[in-house]
Amino acid sequence: MVEKLLETATLDSDKLIINKEPNDLVEITKVLVEKHQILSPEKDIRFTSTKNEITIPVDAFHFENTLANLIDNAIKYGGPKIEVNITTRSDTIEISVADNGEGIDISHREKIFDKFYRIPTGNQHDVKGFGIGLFYAKKIVEKHGGKLVLIQGNGNTIFKIVL
Repeated sequence: MVEKLLETATLDSDKLIINKEPNDLVEITKVLVEKHQILSPEKDIRFTSTKNEITIPVDAFHFENTLANLIDNAIKYGGPKIEVNITTRSDTIEISVADNGEGIDISHREKIFDKFYRIPTGNQHDVKGFGIGLFYAKKIVEKHGGKLVLIQGNGNTIFKIVL
């Protein structure tokens, strides 16, 4: 826990160095989805992309951790179906992680990106976190010049990274 607290403190400062190098977002995401599907065979995790390759400068370590966190959350808190999509628009790239779970209550939506915030749902799963995953994900996406947003749809919870 101390290690996690120290890592989180770094996120609030300019001390966290992001080493951006050209990486293929499609490949990174595809590999993560395949890994998570193997680890969670009870879930149906699908991946689609509008392009076969999207190479942009990202810090592979932190960006993979961010995507893995979003997929992990969908597995832990979402329904049986998870969709990970990459869509390119004229000047943006959108990566979304959607699940068909119960959703996030409106009273918690504003707080879920706050450091140490955990939705009080009781013992929903065996793995307990520290409430820093979404905080970390948002900070990493912002350090890449993007934004991470929550979209609550009809029967879907969607976390979308916009770069």
